[in-house]
Amino acid sequence: MLHATVLGSSSSPGQLLLSRNDAGPSREPIDNLASFFQQQRQSEDRPLGRTLDTLNSEDGEYKEEELVWYERTVVWSKGSEVFRRYTFEQEGEDVACAAFVWFKRGGDGGDQAKAGRESKQKGKESEGVIQPTETFGPFHTSQTERWGAPRTSSSSSRTSSSARLERSLVVFLQTRAHVYYSSGEDITVHLPFVIDGAWPLPIGGVLVQRALEKRELRRFGKEKRKSGSGSVLKGMMDQTSMTILDDLMDLEDESAPSLPRLYALENPFDELKMVVEGRVEDGHDHHPGRLTSQTNPIGAQTTILHMTRHPYPFVLAYDRQAGEVIFYRRTQLPVVPDQPPPPLDPRTMRPEEILRPLDLPAPQPPAPRLPRPSLHRNTSSFGPTTDRRLSGAADPMDRTQRRAPRISRGLAQEIPVPTDELQAALEPTPAVPPPTTTKRRSRGLSSISAAATVASSAEGNRRASLAASSFMLQDMHDPHGKMALHVAAEKDLRETTMMMGLERDEIGTRSDVVFDRIFAWKPLTPVEPEHISVFISDNLAPSTVTINIHTRNPRYPAQLYSFHAQQRTSPYTHYVLSPSPATECLSAIPITSSRTNIFDTLVLLRNGSTQLITSGGRKIPLQIPPRTVDGHDDMTHKLALNLRMAVEDQRVSRRGTGFPKNRMTGLIDHAGSRFTAVYEDGESIRLSADLRIRHTLTNQAIEALSYVLPPQHFFHLKTEVLAAIQRLPSCQRSDGPVVWKAFANVVRGMLQIDVESPPSEHLDVLLHDAQSSSDPIIRRLAARVHRNRNATVGGSAVTAAQLVFGETLRPSDAAPVMLALHLVAQDCRLSATRRRELGGLVKLVSDIAATMGRVDWVDYWARLLPSEVSNLVPRFGSTFDTSILDRYDSPPDILVYLARRLITPTKLFPSPQTLLQQNHLTELGLCTPCRQTELICEVYERLGLSGHPIGSQNRALSLASRASVTIQYMVSSDLDVGWLADLPHGVSLPILEMMRVCQYAPDRNWSADVFASIGRTDLAAQSCAENIVSKDDPLLELGPGRTPTVGELMKSAESGAAGNAKSSQPALPHVRFGSDRRLQEVERIMQTTRIRTITIQEPKGATEQDIVRYQQTVVNTIANRTLSIPVGQGMFEFGTRSTNITDVWEIPLIELSAKISPGTTVLKAEIVSDSAEWPCFHNGVAAGLSISPDCDGIDSSWIVFNRPQVLNSEHGGFLLGLGLSGHLRSLMTYHAFPLMEPRHDFTSVGLLLGLACSYAGSGDLLITKVLSLHTHALLPLGSMELNASPIIQSSALVGLGLVYVGSRNLRMAEVALNEVGRKEMPNVDGFADYQESYSFSAAMAFGLIMLGRGGKTTSEVDRRLLSQLRRCILGDVPIHETSKARSATTGIDSNLTGPGATMAIGFMYLKSSRRDVADMLEVPQTTFDLDQVRPELLLLRTFARALIMWDEITPTMGWIEDQLPSFIRSAQKGHKRTAGMELATELAYLNIVSGACWAIGLKYAGTATELAHSNLMTFYGVLSKAAAGQSMTYEGRIRRTAARQGLNVVTIALACVMSGTGELGVLRRLRVSHGQEGAGVTYGSHMAMHMALGMLFLGRGHYTLGNSNLAIAAMSIAFFPRFLQNPADNKAYPQAFRHLWALAVEPRCLTARDVDTLETVYLPVKLKIREHASPSAPIRQQSLISPTMIASFDKIVSIEVDSPRYWPITYDLLNNPRDKAALVKTRTIYVKRKAGFLNYNSDPKGNRSIFVRAGSMTGIDLHYDLISPAAPPGVNGEEVVGLVEAHSGDTGLIRLAKLATQLSTSATTINPEEINTDTFIRTVLLECLSLDKPGLLSVYMGIYSAFRQLRQQRGRAEQTLDDIAQVGFIKTFYSTIYEKGFISLAGGGEKRWALVRPSFISSVYRALLSPSSSAPAASSEKELVRQYLEEGVRAWITRQDGSEAGTVELARWITKNNVPGLPLLVALRDRVRTSILSGMEGDEVIEMRVRDTADKYWRATIKGYDEADDQGQGEEEIGGGGWKLDSVKEAVDVWRG
Repeated sequence: MLHATVLGSSSSPGQLLLSRNDAGPSREPIDNLASFFQQQRQSEDRPLGRTLDTLNSEDGEYKEEELVWYERTVVWSKGSEVFRRYTFEQEGEDVACAAFVWFKRGGDGGDQAKAGRESKQKGKESEGVIQPTETFGPFHTSQTERWGAPRTSSSSSRTSSSARLERSLVVFLQTRAHVYYSSGEDITVHLPFVIDGAWPLPIGGVLVQRALEKRELRRFGKEKRKSGSGSVLKGMMDQTSMTILDDLMDLEDESAPSLPRLYALENPFDELKMVVEGRVEDGHDHHPGRLTSQTNPIGAQTTILHMTRHPYPFVLAYDRQAGEVIFYRRTQLPVVPDQPPPPLDPRTMRPEEILRPLDLPAPQPPAPRLPRPSLHRNTSSFGPTTDRRLSGAADPMDRTQRRAPRISRGLAQEIPVPTDELQAALEPTPAVPPPTTTKRRSRGLSSISAAATVASSAEGNRRASLAASSFMLQDMHDPHGKMALHVAAEKDLRETTMMMGLERDEIGTRSDVVFDRIFAWKPLTPVEPEHISVFISDNLAPSTVTINIHTRNPRYPAQLYSFHAQQRTSPYTHYVLSPSPATECLSAIPITSSRTNIFDTLVLLRNGSTQLITSGGRKIPLQIPPRTVDGHDDMTHKLALNLRMAVEDQRVSRRGTGFPKNRMTGLIDHAGSRFTAVYEDGESIRLSADLRIRHTLTNQAIEALSYVLPPQHFFHLKTEVLAAIQRLPSCQRSDGPVVWKAFANVVRGMLQIDVESPPSEHLDVLLHDAQSSSDPIIRRLAARVHRNRNATVGGSAVTAAQLVFGETLRPSDAAPVMLALHLVAQDCRLSATRRRELGGLVKLVSDIAATMGRVDWVDYWARLLPSEVSNLVPRFGSTFDTSILDRYDSPPDILVYLARRLITPTKLFPSPQTLLQQNHLTELGLCTPCRQTELICEVYERLGLSGHPIGSQNRALSLASRASVTIQYMVSSDLDVGWLADLPHGVSLPILEMMRVCQYAPDRNWSADVFASIGRTDLAAQSCAENIVSKDDPLLELGPGRTPTVGELMKSAESGAAGNAKSSQPALPHVRFGSDRRLQEVERIMQTTRIRTITIQEPKGATEQDIVRYQQTVVNTIANRTLSIPVGQGMFEFGTRSTNITDVWEIPLIELSAKISPGTTVLKAEIVSDSAEWPCFHNGVAAGLSISPDCDGIDSSWIVFNRPQVLNSEHGGFLLGLGLSGHLRSLMTYHAFPLMEPRHDFTSVGLLLGLACSYAGSGDLLITKVLSLHTHALLPLGSMELNASPIIQSSALVGLGLVYVGSRNLRMAEVALNEVGRKEMPNVDGFADYQESYSFSAAMAFGLIMLGRGGKTTSEVDRRLLSQLRRCILGDVPIHETSKARSATTGIDSNLTGPGATMAIGFMYLKSSRRDVADMLEVPQTTFDLDQVRPELLLLRTFARALIMWDEITPTMGWIEDQLPSFIRSAQKGHKRTAGMELATELAYLNIVSGACWAIGLKYAGTATELAHSNLMTFYGVLSKAAAGQSMTYEGRIRRTAARQGLNVVTIALACVMSGTGELGVLRRLRVSHGQEGAGVTYGSHMAMHMALGMLFLGRGHYTLGNSNLAIAAMSIAFFPRFLQNPADNKAYPQAFRHLWALAVEPRCLTARDVDTLETVYLPVKLKIREHASPSAPIRQQSLISPTMIASFDKIVSIEVDSPRYWPITYDLLNNPRDKAALVKTRTIYVKRKAGFLNYNSDPKGNRSIFVRAGSMTGIDLHYDLISPAAPPGVNGEEVVGLVEAHSGDTGLIRLAKLATQLSTSATTINPEEINTDTFIRTVLLECLSLDKPGLLSVYMGIYSAFRQLRQQRGRAEQTLDDIAQVGFIKTFYSTIYEKGFISLAGGGEKRWALVRPSFISSVYRALLSPSSSAPAASSEKELVRQYLEEGVRAWITRQDGSEAGTVELARWITKNNVPGLPLLVALRDRVRTSILSGMEGDEVIEMRVRDTADKYWRATIKGYDEADDQGQGEEEIGGGGWKLDSVKEAVDVWRG
C-alpha cells in the first residue's frame, strides 16, 4: 500500500503573516468572549488571494513558491521563508491580484517601434529625402531615431539585438499595477478598470480579466437589484457602499453596453489591448496561423476558469448566459496594420500646417446618445465622452471633448489635477482600444494622469512610470471653426502656441492573442464559476493531455469530468476532445506523484479514501496517515472548544472527550507532490505524496521497460517497485544501491527468478556490505568468512521475491526486459560517473540471461565484469521466447558500434524505443532511457568518414565540414564541457580531435556558442559583438542589472565614490599611453577646480598698493585663461567617465582664486558675474560630455533627478552635453517640456540644441514642432508674437538644420535662407546687437539642410538659392532708379551676412567639385580687388572653395601656395618674412594660408598624416613668429591680431589632424602657448589653444575625429574663426556652437583584450587599408601595436592579429558585416593567449616563454611513451610549478604541479621498468601547456590512473577491465581510423600531431594486457583457460576461495588474444573434435581454419551494424586484429583433450 507523508502545518508564511497582522495577545482580561470570537471570525474571513507553484531545484526536490495578498500587502515566499514583502499603504489601494509574468526585454524596441521605424523609413524613401550615406559616419544612429517611440525598457543602456523574456512580479491594485523586475526596477502601469484575474502568457505578457461591475453582476443574477427606499436606506447605513446618487445612477445604466472582459498587456510600456475570439486555422507548434472569420471581443458574460501553461494552448472559460464551459485554443496572430497614409512632407507644409493637428476629421453627424456609463467604473479612455464637462466654467480651449484620465474618482479628488499643459502636450502613450477590431483615429492632446504626476514627483521615487496610460483628448478648434489661438489669445503661450498640433495618433487595435473555440460542454447540473476547478493531468506529450473539470454544487454530488485532448494531423492539424465517464468524488487535484513532471489526479472519494488516477484511468490506492496530536495540542483544542461552546449553541455537537475523529472533506493547495488535506472540523495538514524514484539508474531502467512491456504489465511493475521502495526506511529511499536492489528483486520476482533472502543477523549484514567493498582484500576476507559460515549454518536461503500486489510477468517478457536492461548497461558504459553502478545492472541482466539459458549474453558481460556475473546455473531447454535476441549475432556492443561508425555508415544502434518496432507513447511520456547512447551515436554519425546522418544520400564530407557539423550539433543539443568531461576517455578523444580541428580552422559563420565550445572564446566575443565588462572598468560591473555587495559599497565609499569622484570612475582602460606622463601634464593644464599657485616677481620700486594692484591684475589674467579651459576640458574628458544611476552628477565648480607664492595670500579674481555665465555653461557641457556614450542607466528619470532646484547655466550646458553624446534620446516628452517652460535662456539653448544633436538627420516631426515653437520664422501667421531671446532662436535654427541635415528639405531651407538677412524682429529686445549671430545661425541651418546636396548640375531652385546667397555675400547691387523703388528693396548688410553665406555655399556643394560654384567665392587676383574685400573673409572663401573642391585638397606646400593669388605668391617669395609685405597683402596672405590649413586639417582629421603634420607645423612656426611681434603701431597691432587669428586656426587644424594621438611635438608647442600672455592673447586665443590641446588628447586618447559630411559641417561650425575677446560675447558667434565638434567624434581607438582575463593588452596587429573608398583603390598594409588609433572603418579591409603568442584571428571588414558591426560597436578585438607564452606587458622580448624557461627545449618530444624509464631530460618540480603559475591561472593545474613536486620526494617506483607518477605529471603538464591543450590533462590522468590501478589490482574489476576496452578503442582509433580521416594540417602546413601520443596509448595497452603483480601463477591461469574452453560460462562463477584474480586474468587473456564469443567457441570445439576424430586434417590446417572462421565471424558481426547498401565498404578490422595464433593453438590443444 502506498501512503502519503505528513509534512506538518498547512499554514504558509504568507498566511502566518496575515494571522499575525493583529495586535497579538494582550495581558488584559477578556471581558466579552462573544466579541472576541466574533473578531477572530472576522479576521479569518478577510479576503485572501493566493497562488502556489513549485520551484525547480538542483536536488530534484519540490520547493514551493507562494504569493499571498490581502488588503494592501503582498507576501512572496519561497519554501518556509518570506522572500519579499510589499506594502501599498502610500498608494492607499487594496491589492486586486498578483502574478509572476514574463515580459520581453531588450531587442529593437518592440514590434510597434520596429514597425514605426520601417514605415518612417519607407516614408522618407517615398519622399526622396533620404540622406546620402556619406552624410553620417558609421557611428551615427541618430538619423534612425524617433522621439517618443515605444520602448521595451526604461533604460537607455545598450541592449542586445534579440529580445529576451525576463521574469517579473506584477501586483495589480485598483487603479494601477506595479511591475517589479529582478534588478529592482519598478514600473507603474495605470489601469482603466479593476482587475480580478491575471494569467501569464507563454510568449511574454499577461492576460488580465476585468472585474465585473455591479450592474453586470445584477444582470447575471449575482447581486439582488436594489429597489425602493430600502436600497437608499441601506446605502446610507452602509459606509462601504457607493453614495446614494451613484446607486441611483447605476439603476439607470442597466442596459448600458459592457466593455470587453479580457485584455492582454504585452509590455509594461504598452497599452492594454483586448483579446478577441475567432476562427483560426493552423497556428500550431509556432507555425503561423491565419484568421478565417470575423473577430469578436470576449464579452462580460465570460469568466476564465483556467489557462494551461506551455506547451498546451488551452483556455477554459465559463459562459454565464449559456451555462457552458468553453474550450479555447490560445493562438498568436500578430496584427497586420493597414497601409499607413502618406507621411507628411515638411517641405511643402506651411508653418501653420506644421504646428496644427496633422489631419482634421470630417464633420460627423451627432451620434445618438447612449446610456451614460456607470460611475462605478474608473473612467477609461475607450472613447471620448460626449456631454461631460470637467468644470462648469466656460472653457475657451473647448476641453469638453477631452477624455477623463485613467484614475479612480477618489484619487482624482485627493490629488489636484496638474495644470502643466506644456508637460502634457507631448505624452505619446497610446490608449486602450475600444471593443472593436477596426482601427480608429482620434485627434487631440494627450496628458499625463494625476497619478503618474504624483508618482513621478514623490520624494525618493526616481523610477516613476515611463508610460502612463492615462491622457486627455482635446479638440483644438472651436465650434465655429475658428482656431483655438484666436479664441484664447489672452491665454499664456503654453496654452496656445506650445500646444498646437503636438498630439499623437491613437490607433486602437486588438492584441495578438486570439482565442479559437474548439469545444463546448454544458454541465449536467447548474454550477457557478466559483465552484468549478480545472486542471490538467497525464501531460505525456505536447500532443496529448487530459483536461479535468471538477464541479461542486451543494445540492448535487461533486463530479470529476475528464476530457482527453489529442492533436490530430489529418486532414489538418487540430485538437479532438474525448470525454470520459464522470467520477463522483469530493475533491480532485493534480499532483506529480509517481511520475516526474507528469501530473496524476488525486481524488478524494465520498468514503474518505484517496486514489491516484494515472494514465488510462488506472488507479493506485493512496493511504493518508491518520492525524495524531500530543497532549498539549489536545488540551488546547479542548479549551478552545469549550470556550466556543459557551458562546455558540450550534457547536454543542462537538462536546465530548478526546479528539474529534472527522473525515477529510477536501484537498487544496497542490504544488508538485504536496497538498493540503482539509477535515470536517476545519483543521488541515500539509501532506506529500512524492513517490518518485530518486535513483537515476533505477529510473532509467524503468523508462526502458516502459517501452518493452505492455501498458498493463508495466503498470503492475511500476506499482510493485513503488511499493517495494515505500517499504524501505525513509533514510534508504534515496540510497542508490538499496533502491536498485529493491527494483532488481521486484523484476526477479515478477519474472519468477529466485533471489537470495536478505540477511537477518548483524554479521550477515556486515558480510553482505563487505562483499560489495572496493578493496579486494576485504572482499576476499568476507567471502572466506561467508563460506565458513555457510558450512556451519547451512547457507543462505534462496526464495522468491515477495510481491505486494502479486502480479507477475509473462515468460515472453523476459527476453525484451533483458535486452532493454542490456541497452541501459551499454548506456552506463558511456558515462564515467555511472560506470560504478554497472555491477548491479550486469548482475540482473546475467541472472535473466542465465534463467533463459542464453550463455552467450552471460559470457559477454563476464568478459567485462567477471566479478558481477550471475552465479545462477544456466537453464537450458526453458520455454522462454528469445526470438528478439536472435536478431543479433552477438550482444550489441556500443564501443564496437562506434568504432564501426567512424569508418562506414551504419544502422541505428538498438534502443528500447525501437526494440518492438513501435515508438508508442508510454505511461511515462516521451522519455529517452538511453539518452547518452543516442547523443553519442548522433555525434559519431557526424564524426564518421561519411560525415552525414544515417539514411542520408550525401557524399562524404571533408574533415573540416565534418568537424563543423559535429560541433554545431553538440552546441545545439546543449552538450557542454561538463557532458564531454563525463564521457569515458576513449569515447571522448575522437570528439576532442574534431574540436582541435575546429580550433585551428574555425568557420567564421559559426555562432558565439560554437566558438566558446571549442575553446576559441576570442572568436565567440567577436561573434557576439557585445562589449564585455573588463577588469579595467570597475564601474561598469555595478550596472543596473547587478546589486553591489556590502564590501563593494564600503570600498566605493572609502575611495570617495559616493560623490562624483572623477578619478575613481573611469570608463576607459588607462593603457593608451602606458607609463608616459603626458596625460598627467594635460590634466595639470586643464584643471579648473583647484587653486593655482603662482609666483609673481614684484616690480622694483613699486608701492604696496601698486604691488597689490599688480597681483590682482595677474590673478584676473589667469582667471580669464581659466574661464577658457572648459571647452577644451570637454574634449579631453569626452566619454571617459561613467555614472551610478543612484547618484547626482555633480558639476565641479570653477576655481578662479590663486595663491601668491612666496606667501600664503589667496586672491580672488575680480570677474563680472555676466562674464562667468557662459564659461559655467561650457563647464556644464564638459561635465555632460565626460559621461560615456555607452554608459548604462542614463534614462529620463535620471536626467530629471539631476535637475537643480533653480535652473542655471551649468545645467543648461549639462543638457547640451547629454544631447551631444546621445543620452537625450531617452528623455521623455513629458519630462522635456517642464524644462522649457521657465524660458531660461541657457536651459532652453542646451535642451533645444541637445535634442537636435541627439536626433540629427532624423527629420522627426515632433522635434521639428518643438524647434518651430522657438523660431519666429516658423510660427504661423497671426500667432502670438514670440518672446524668445535671439540666442534661443539662433540655437533653434541650427537645431532645425541638424534635424534635417543633408535632407535637402527645400521648405526648411527656404525658411532658413530668408532669415539670413533679417534686420529686425518684433518684440525681441536688442536684436540688432545679435543680428550677425542670428544671420550666421540661419546660414548654418541652411547649409546643414542642403549639406552635400547641391548636385553636379544646377536646377532652377538651385539658381534661386545661389542668387540669394550671392546677394548675402556681395551685398545689394546699386539701384539707379527712383527713390520709391529703392525704398521698396530691403537692403542686406554683407558684412554681417557674408561669413555665414560663404560657409553655407561650401556646405551645400560639399565635395561636389563644382568649379563654377567655387568661382563665385573668388579670391581677389589684384591689389585693387583685394582692397574691396575684408581680409577675414578671404579665410572663409578659401576654406569654402576647398570644401567644394574637396578632392583637390592635398597636404602639400604646393597646394597651399596654389590658393594664393599670383601677386601675393610673388610677394611672399620675395620676402623671407611676412612683415616685409604691404599690410593688405600680408593680411590676405595670413588669412588665405590659414583657410587652406583649416581645410587640410578637416580633410585629414584623425588620420595623423605625416605630410599634413609636417606642413602645418611649418605654418604654425611662421604664424607664431608673426603673432609674437612687439610693434605697438596701429599697423603692427593689426598684423599681430591677424597673425594671432590665423595661428588659432592653424593650431586647431593641426590638432584636428593629430586628434587623439597625443603627439609630443604638438603638445610641447601648446604647453608653451598655455603660458603665454601679453598683447593679442585674448580669451578667444586661450580657448582656441585649449580646444586644440583637448582635441590632441580627445577622450584621453581614445577618440578621434571623422570626415563624414556631418562631421565636416560640425567641425566647421565649432571651429569657426571668430574667437571672442571676452567670455560674455555672443553677438557675432553663439558660444554654444563651440561644442558641435562632438558630432564629429569617432571612437576609433583599437583596443585588444585578453578574453580570459578581460585585461587590456599590448598586441601587434596588421591592418590592410584602402587609400580611398573606391573598390579599385590600392591596398596598403600597416603594422601597429594596440591600443592605437586606426583609420576610418570605411577604409579598413581587414585587421589581423600578428603575433605567435595569440591564437590567430582576423576581422574582415570588407566581406563580413558582422565583424564591422562588432568593431564599430566595441572597438575592441578579443584575443586568446596561447598557454605557452606570456603577454607583451609581462614578457616584452619573449624570454620567459615556456620553451625558453624549460631548459633548452625548442619543442616537445612527442615520441616518448611517458611510462618507460628511458625518459628524456625533464624539468625539476619547482621549475614546473613556476611555469604553471606564470602561464596559467588555473588553480587546479597549479595544485597538480605542486602535488607532483611533493610526490617527487617520496615516490617509489613500483616497477623499475616504469616511470614515477611525479615525472609523468610534470611531463604531461608541460606538454599540455606548451601545446595549448590543458583539457587533455584529464584524459592523460584517467588513462594513467587506470593503468596504475589495474597493474596493482586496486579498485573494482568492472572499472579497470572496462578501461582496457576504452584504451583498446583509442588504440583502434589512432591505428586504423585517425590517419585516414582525422589528421589535419597545423599552422605552416605541417601535419598536426594527435592530441594523445599514440606511443603512450600503445604502451599502456600492452601493459594493461600483461599479467599484473597479483596475478595467479602460470599453471593456475592455464587451468582457468582450460576450464573456460571446456565448460564455457561455468568458468566465470566465482571460485570457492572467493578470489577474483582468476576471473580478471581470464578476462584479460580473452581480450589480449581477441578470443571470439562463446557460441562460436562451442561450435568450433565440436567441429575441431569431429575433425580430430576423423583424422582427415592436420593440426596446422585445423588451427588455420579455426582462425579463419573466427575472423569471418568477427567481420560478419561488425558488418551487422552496417547499412544494407554499404556491405562492400569498411573492410578494415575493428578490435585490434583476429584471434591470436598462439591462443588458437592453445584452444585446439584443450579441445583435443
